[in-house]
Amino acid sequence: MGLRELISEVSEPTRVIERVLGEALVLIPAANGASVQLGAEPGFLSCVAAVGQLTGAVGTRIPIEGSMHGCCLLQGSLEHCSNTADDPRVDIELAKALSITSMICVPLRRRTGVRVGVLLVSSDRPYTFGPDDEANLGRLTDFISMVISASIDLASVTEQLLVPRGARSDLVPGSTSTDDDHERAAARRRATAFIANVMRPGAAGNAVTRERIERVLAGDGMEMAFQPIFALGSGLAVEVEALARFDGPPWQAPDRWFADAAAVGLDVQLELAAAVRAIAYLRFLPLPVGMAVNVGPGALRSKALFELIESSTPSRITLELTEHVDIDFCAEIRSARQTLREMGVKLAIDDTGTGFASLSLVLEMAPDIIKLDRRLTDGIDVDPVRRALARSLVSFAAETGARVVAEGIETEAELGVLTDLGVPFGQGHYLERPGKLEDLHLMSGQPAGVATPHRPR
Repeated sequence: MGLRELISEVSEPTRVIERVLGEALVLIPAANGASVQLGAEPGFLSCVAAVGQLTGAVGTRIPIEGSMHGCCLLQGSLEHCSNTADDPRVDIELAKALSITSMICVPLRRRTGVRVGVLLVSSDRPYTFGPDDEANLGRLTDFISMVISASIDLASVTEQLLVPRGARSDLVPGSTSTDDDHERAAARRRATAFIANVMRPGAAGNAVTRERIERVLAGDGMEMAFQPIFALGSGLAVEVEALARFDGPPWQAPDRWFADAAAVGLDVQLELAAAVRAIAYLRFLPLPVGMAVNVGPGALRSKALFELIESSTPSRITLELTEHVDIDFCAEIRSARQTLREMGVKLAIDDTGTGFASLSLVLEMAPDIIKLDRRLTDGIDVDPVRRALARSLVSFAAETGARVVAEGIETEAELGVLTDLGVPFGQGHYLERPGKLEDLHLMSGQPAGVATPHRPR
């Protein structure tokens, strides 16, 4: 959604009125419907917005003369009907059609004091509303009126502000823009961002972020790199981890791109887009090398991911769960994990050893693969605490049938300690840096890592 669309959404009077109506149902719990009627044409009120049981009333016309709505509007007084069947001011057929049996009408005024419409709350039961309901609505009449009136005025003003001004009318097709034209366009963009951020703090940034993520989703700006995972005993690659890489601007780490996507509600879509690109390379991997793909809890539960895996070779795919799973979703994730296992897919828990949350997730999910976080691997050759934790996780994995992969191996000393601790698999810059699939050692069939002289790559 662009900034202009976002501003229109926030300032659109109908949306503001709908928010007022929704809160009216909270304010008056006995009500099951609410609506606003405005004077759209002489002699009539027209329903412009409605919620709850009155949703179908939008567009309904009510004559001002002789009606309860008209009495409320003309006299500026709160009107209460306990039973529509006994009130001559009510169109009984219309009330039946809308399931209105009791209601309260409140007059709406502009800031000048001119009455312009009516707020209605209703129930499908008679004698629903009491003096407290009348008092609550009565106290808020001025506030409700001001909110609705202000939204109408604000929509008018923002529409005028957003109309491009100062554009050169003498430019003809094929002519070139001047520096002044570009400056005016930049000024309009700044004004639009100002309005958006006032209307909804952070809106401009979110809109720009959404446009950037949507560009990537459309196929522009994301590539895949691959980093091998080696069997530390033989030095042969057993799997490659697919890693998303993004073109800027902004020039930032991949995890920030995914965090930005999450901030605008596009995290699952971006993870799935990365998974699609990654799995497309699976057919180029030599057997029996597999592929690890990073997903979050939302993507792991999505139907689209299952369909993607089914269309590929599930037995060669490992899904790395990259985020902590809320306890409310654990049962759902376990169900997804069981289905994936039946398909032949392996599940890995990333970032293990970085805190209680990661260890709890290992206990909850019983993964096929436990990945030791790089913060645990870093300096393990000189830190006995890190060695003790790694040793306990290796023992735990042996007891549960999981396999351990150490991430972030940067030095020969770290590699030596991990091998001595019985860690069977590893990855890191010391063994092989991420790169294009065709550039990795595994593509030539040559051993890498511990099977060759130890040196950074």
